[in-house]
Amino acid sequence: MSISVGSNAASYLSYAGNAYGAGGTASKANPAPANSTDTSSSSSSTSVTLSDEAKAYLARTAAESEQPSIATLTTRARAWFDQQYVALGTSSAMLDGQVAIDFSGQTRATLSVISDNANGQFSKDEVTAATRTLQSRFNDAMSPYVVIARHTGDYASLYAAASDYLDQAGSDETATPAWQDQKQAVQEGLAAARASFGKAPVTGNDADPVRALLDKARTQTSPATDSNPDTLVAAARAMLDAQAGNARDNGKDLVFDCGRQTGQQVDFTDFDNRALAIMALNRDASFSAQEAGAAKAELNQRTRSSLVNAFGGDGIKASSLALLQQYSKMSAEERSVLGFTEDYANRIVASYRSAASIQSSLGSGSGGGLAAYL
Repeated sequence: MSISVGSNAASYLSYAGNAYGAGGTASKANPAPANSTDTSSSSSSTSVTLSDEAKAYLARTAAESEQPSIATLTTRARAWFDQQYVALGTSSAMLDGQVAIDFSGQTRATLSVISDNANGQFSKDEVTAATRTLQSRFNDAMSPYVVIARHTGDYASLYAAASDYLDQAGSDETATPAWQDQKQAVQEGLAAARASFGKAPVTGNDADPVRALLDKARTQTSPATDSNPDTLVAAARAMLDAQAGNARDNGKDLVFDCGRQTGQQVDFTDFDNRALAIMALNRDASFSAQEAGAAKAELNQRTRSSLVNAFGGDGIKASSLALLQQYSKMSAEERSVLGFTEDYANRIVASYRSAASIQSSLGSGSGGGLAAYL
């Protein structure tokens, strides 16, 4: 159940390095003392009467600020599916075993409602597609923790991050049997990982989303192994030919050197990174030297930009997580072109562990460690 990935990596950082410690105890806030003094005789009160229009406005505003009900989400999702089928010319959310609908604009709450299908408004394929999308989003959020766990043996931090991710669900999702089964499985996995450092726990629970992610990651070397390289080569060749044809229609040549003042510059916007890497490798000589060189230059530029963004994180730990996430999403072709080997990941993990160790020695604001001494 691929669950949405969110931009909550910063909140997960606290797990690394302390996931094997005892859980903290939440403190309960003391209620404010009630004021028992009778002030009815000494204080004046002003009565304000709202118009019917004002009351209606406040009621409408309050209703709009609330999370849509399951019935509302179900109705909206049903209408959205029907619109997609008309637009795409298909009648199913699954084709050849693959998700055939773009769920990127749908919220986690909507996907959960479709997956749960409590009102029976969705087909088996629609439920399957939503469930896979939820799991995919979960996988994306957890991918850097998988890399860290496999390099350090710290699987407890992976399960702790998964538990935190599940806790971000809305009340409707947490009420579903699927969420409750996952939460229970993750808690069992966390306990087992804390008891046995250095290896992934075997929970034996089919509802364990972490186990599902680890099993999937073990059987594929990159996020894009389902795509046939020959298919990507043919698609890239066709896209370049289409641009060349368009350039000729405009009386120009398609050029690959950004320094050229004449001609129509190639546009790699619609080429993903793996396609660019395959073009740069050019193993079957489907591209000219200029095309392959331009593809490599574009891939280098994209990677450079993403590295700069990663180093803009809040500290070394956050930057390391961002770099690991970037590395884990690279295809084998990208890593080959860019020269990113296993040693690259090992160095990032070493940096992460050093930062975690230093943070631990300094204390975390609780008065312990070196901070207390200073």
